[in-house]
Amino acid sequence: MAIIPIKSKGVAYLLWFFLGVFGAHRFYLEKIGTGVLYLLTVGVFGIGWIIDLFTLGNQVDVYNAIHGGVGGSIGGVGGSINSNQNNIVVNVTAPAAAAPVSSGKISAEKQILTLADRSDTLSLKQIVSQTSLELDEAEEAVKKLIAKGMAKEQVDPDGRLTYIFS
Repeated sequence: MAIIPIKSKGVAYLLWFFLGVFGAHRFYLEKIGTGVLYLLTVGVFGIGWIIDLFTLGNQVDVYNAIHGGVGGSIGGVGGSINSNQNNIVVNVTAPAAAAPVSSGKISAEKQILTLADRSDTLSLKQIVSQTSLELDEAEEAVKKLIAKGMAKEQVDPDGRLTYIFS
């Protein structure tokens, strides 16, 4: 990454005063198009040269801001450079996931029972896809719920194993 030096307001005004009608200050600020215009029209017939008396300081500040520098001083040598930078950081939390149950702190059995509140009959595939449980973990939790009498195993007419929660 190339380091681009900041432009000095003092140098810009010196160029404006002595060679401004030829666009030297414009070339200094890398404004090649208007520099050529000033060169060919003698500072846009002197009008542009006079306008630059009032706008040159801001032009230098804009150049420095665009190219990563900070404002220069009119005096050039001995002027201070303000290098303070203000960074704004905004922390935004992501919206809650649409998954019915996704917290790792909730027990496997509780995740399954929460899901069963919406549908009395669930397949193992539904349990795994709609909770944070892995297949083995879901099978073990369903077996515990069956042993406690909170669920029953059932084979549906298509031969699929489902669980009925009451």
